[in-house]
Amino acid sequence: MTTSTVELHTLVSASLGPEDCIDFYENPYTALGKLQDAVKRKSEQLESPISTEKPADGDINGIDWHEYDPPAALRKTPNVTSQILLDIVFTSIENVKTRVGQEQRLKKEAAEEAARRTAEEEQKAKGKEPYLPIFIPPEDPPAESSGTRVKNSEDLVMSGAVPDFVLLGPPGVPIKEEKRRKFALRNLFQRSPEGGESSAAGRAREALQHKLETKIMSVDPKSADPKTLEAIAALKKTRLFKSTDPNALVECVSCLDDVPVKHTVKVPCHSYCRDCFVRLVTAAVQNEQQWPPKCCLNQIPFKTVLKNIPDELKKTFHERSSEWEIPVSERVYCHVPDCGVWIKPGKISLARRQARCERNHVTCTICRGQAHGNNDCPQDQDLNLTNLLAEEEEAEELRDILAQIEEFERQEAWTREIERLENERLELERWQAEVEERLKMEQVRRQEVEIKYQQLREMLDELHELQQVMADSKQDEYARDLAAEAESAKKQLEERQQAERDNLDSLMQIKIRAREDKYDKEYAARADLERQLEEDYLAQLRDFWADKVDGEERVEASMLPLRQRMDLAYRTWQRWRDDQLHHYRTKLEDERTVKEELMYSARKRNDAAYVDKETDLTRRMVAEKKWIQEVILERERLLVGMELRETEDDADSLFAAETNENNE
Repeated sequence: MTTSTVELHTLVSASLGPEDCIDFYENPYTALGKLQDAVKRKSEQLESPISTEKPADGDINGIDWHEYDPPAALRKTPNVTSQILLDIVFTSIENVKTRVGQEQRLKKEAAEEAARRTAEEEQKAKGKEPYLPIFIPPEDPPAESSGTRVKNSEDLVMSGAVPDFVLLGPPGVPIKEEKRRKFALRNLFQRSPEGGESSAAGRAREALQHKLETKIMSVDPKSADPKTLEAIAALKKTRLFKSTDPNALVECVSCLDDVPVKHTVKVPCHSYCRDCFVRLVTAAVQNEQQWPPKCCLNQIPFKTVLKNIPDELKKTFHERSSEWEIPVSERVYCHVPDCGVWIKPGKISLARRQARCERNHVTCTICRGQAHGNNDCPQDQDLNLTNLLAEEEEAEELRDILAQIEEFERQEAWTREIERLENERLELERWQAEVEERLKMEQVRRQEVEIKYQQLREMLDELHELQQVMADSKQDEYARDLAAEAESAKKQLEERQQAERDNLDSLMQIKIRAREDKYDKEYAARADLERQLEEDYLAQLRDFWADKVDGEERVEASMLPLRQRMDLAYRTWQRWRDDQLHHYRTKLEDERTVKEELMYSARKRNDAAYVDKETDLTRRMVAEKKWIQEVILERERLLVGMELRETEDDADSLFAAETNENNE
């Protein structure tokens, strides 16, 4: 359970006893140094990547997390009663929002400025006139008397602004000679390595130029006289102190390629491109004859090497440095031929004269062979000589004498040490009491602050874990709801489409049956009409052939063409009916196909809508995780800042008291 700030303060104060401050009365300077180191560490921690790390530019795999609101879980503080944590929780969110707003505003202003410049350039390009060169003859600069130059030189020497070799010359030297010497000095610093300059000369030239620049930059503009400042400004305008152009090209001494300065590694005498420099260091760590890395026999500083090589090579570099800095005669390697690795000093037991490698092979440090267990090494010359001496003389008497001598020397050393410590104690006791008490109280206060903020940090970590769990749970709930909603919508759509499909099938059957009934009625009407015509025609024929010979045969012969024409007409109508029914069924099938395509499109739109919602949910989840990350970093920065302010800005702190004394 968390506690308030007052409760934490009381708890911390009660947790310390007198034994926690016993060291103050032994060495107050050590305690003071520890306090100052703690201050530096806290300052570095406040300026560490926790505080300086900026949020990303807003593009996380194409997701602009600035467009989304922070998750609601970041504002939930269950079981948190500390006002400090509550202030940090809500302030951190507002700080991140403010920072994001500032970044967005700066981006917008930069885009507007770029658009404005582009428009101006286009406008200038449209109205650009042909270039007409104008030559203006230079005017002769006013000649400066030698006396003035000599006077300025003397002023520079008296003020200590620049060393003597920078001056134009001593009094009495002509102006021409001064000018020649000035250009000679300039040529010294601008000498190109193409002229055959040696490594020692190049290194000396670089050191001389650096010394000159340091001497000139150390001049205080407020205390120096105007003439000195004018002389320094004139020197800075010369090519002696030209600024390095990051886009300038420098020749790599290894591959002879021209490489931009910002992509080169500057060693004491030459420059390397990064690839050649990595190859140089790789060769050095692979062959002890080339160790340490050198250029023109000049050793490259380890700081420069570690700054410009990859992490994997750094590990190898540290291992080789630890191994090869030890003399060959003092190194111990594993005696097993298949192993043979170098055994680090930490794995060597000087008392047992044994060394253990990483594969647990034990090697004797005397004979460099396999360890002899609890037995002594046969090649231990010191032990052999001691045993021989013990055999020749009375070993017991010798040991007693040696013990007496050692005891006497130890007592003498102890007596001298006690006297020295007593003198130092008496010397320091005269003015140490106040410093000891101040250090004691300051250390107690700092320990209380440290423990309090350590507890706050633990509670804040627990709160972060809980908020992350709540945010993940909320995101999972959103995902489940979205999946359930999509499944329900898909099921409802399928049911609705199936109902439409069933209705469409029923309607098609009804329409086809109605069309068939229509044609059946038409057929029945035509059949009745033909039957009536046939009967009427038969009656007429019988009336006509009633009293004639072969009347019935004539009637049948006359009826046969009529029946044939009627049969032909029926077959023609039947084919027409079948074609009409076929076209009608095809039309209904086409309408059904169109309906099916519309249903298919509706299903695809539904799936696409779900995919869009799922994509938006995924983007929001990524943005919320980024929000959580940035807010957690901001909270850690705020907590470190509050701890540092409470540690250093307190009116009762040691350094505040010292500052007040100094001001008085």
